[in-house]
Amino acid sequence: MNVEDWKYDAFVKANGGKFSVLDFVHAVFAKVSLPQDFTLCMGRFFAPRMIMLDGIIVASDWFDGERYKEYRNSGMSPRQAQPWINMVEITDIFRGISFDNAKDLAALIAGLWDSRIIQNFPDEEARATVILENDAGEVFVTIGEYVKA
Repeated sequence: MNVEDWKYDAFVKANGGKFSVLDFVHAVFAKVSLPQDFTLCMGRFFAPRMIMLDGIIVASDWFDGERYKEYRNSGMSPRQAQPWINMVEITDIFRGISFDNAKDLAALIAGLWDSRIIQNFPDEEARATVILENDAGEVFVTIGEYVKA
């Protein structure tokens, strides 16, 4: 069996229910050679550094100042640009993930991002948002109020 075909549920079943999430992560990392800083990058994806810029929260780990200027120059207010500059497509990053699993992952990520927002910006109203594009099979997470154009 190739590591690409491994399934957590199958490992749990094969081990009589005595195979944890940590066991699975360990097994994958023991089998697949990944860069040493990959786990730190994943940690930052789930708990990004956030800053306040122009009165809005942005995930500084992937903030693109040029793109933000483009949105602002097109007439968007900072609040209108906020969801666009923070948007992450789960189904693009995790290629091959099912729509349902992407929705579950997006909900988990949004909860984690909200915790960071509440902790670091207790007076801020903006929250993480999950966006589902059912027809395209795409799932996104962002910060702020997304209004479909």
